[in-house]
Order: sequence, then C-alpha cells, then structure tokens
Amino acid sequence: HNCTSWSASTADSRSLNQSKIYGVNLGGWMVLEPWVTPSLFYQFLGQEKDSVAMDTLSFCQVLGVSEGNRQLRQHWDTWLTEDHVAQLASLGINALRLPVGDWMWEPYEPFEGCTDGALDKIDELLMWAERYDMKVLIDMH
Repeated sequence: HNCTSWSASTADSRSLNQSKIYGVNLGGWMVLEPWVTPSLFYQFLGQEKDSVAMDTLSFCQVLGVSEGNRQLRQHWDTWLTEDHVAQLASLGINALRLPVGDWMWEPYEPFEGCTDGALDKIDELLMWAERYDMKVLIDMH
C-alpha cells in the first residue's frame, strides 16, 4: 500500500508552514464512533449487552469477520467520496485530519479480516487529496 510508505517531503513541509491551514476532521470514516456515524449502530438497539457494538473493535466482535467487513466496505465507499473531497477543496479546505487505527497496518483479533480493504481506501483518499492540493494528517488512534 502506498500509504504505508508515504511521507511529506521537506519542500511540502515548508509550503504547509507558509500558508494557513483550513481543515476538517474525517472522524467516523475509518474509526467508528456511534455519535458520528449513528446509522451503523442502530442495528444494535435493544440488543443484550454482549450483542451491542460501540466502536470498531466491538463492531467486528459482534458482527464477525464477513458481515463486519461487508458493512465497513459499504460505509467506506459511501461516507467519503471523491466528490466530497472536491467539494471541500472548492470551499477552501486544504487539510484533512484522518483518524486511523493501528489494526489497519498489523491486524489483530478481532480486526483480522473485518477491516480488510481499509488501507486501499486510505490510499484512495491520499490520491484524491493530492489531486485537489490538500494535505492529510493521519492521526493514529
């Protein structure tokens, strides 16, 4: 994956320091939070405590690898698109904060298989950001 070896050049760092940063947070896309993406969590309403998800970890535990990954891929494909990034750029946004989980690079239980495809989507975001002259702060959670 390109995102695992991506780094800003010194020239990029200097140019970022010479201009104002107008940024937005992409929270809820790669790291699930029920108050940011409640629609993903409605399915757990009224369930027993052991069957309720409140974050990415419990989402994968409760739904399992196959269903969890299916729902995550659908979420990743629709929560943030190139059209969204283009619209943000047109509004003067030049920086994106992307919360990510360590499990995306070295998956461990219960993330193994459940979060497959996450790095591909991050690579896609990095390409969009470059296309629209935006910087991305990858924020490890």
